[in-house]
Amino acid sequence: MTQLDLFAAATAPAIRRPVKPHGKVVQGEVDETLTLPHPRMAWHRARIELHRHHAGLWMWSTSWQAVNSGRSYRVGEKWGKFAESRDAALFHAVQEMRGGIGIEASADARAILAWLDTLR
Repeated sequence: MTQLDLFAAATAPAIRRPVKPHGKVVQGEVDETLTLPHPRMAWHRARIELHRHHAGLWMWSTSWQAVNSGRSYRVGEKWGKFAESRDAALFHAVQEMRGGIGIEASADARAILAWLDTLR
């Protein structure tokens, strides 16, 4: 159950466009990358990439690895995920990652969810 916050600022809905199977992803540097390092392994537990599209909109991608779930993809227009601002893109990335992790109860999942709480 989600607790609604009456005082939270409204976030504009994500702008969704159809996925382009052969579309572009960012090949160079991403504008901003937020990571949750893994305490023992060389890879990160979680990563969010935020990048400004040439049309002025923002794009995001999420990647994480927990015991029973994981996902990874590179930020790019290919995925059709856009937001009006950097903060809106971050909001939608956090929501996407929360939804993907779902009800997994592993220590990795709990650490990722706690990290997401710090990004608001």
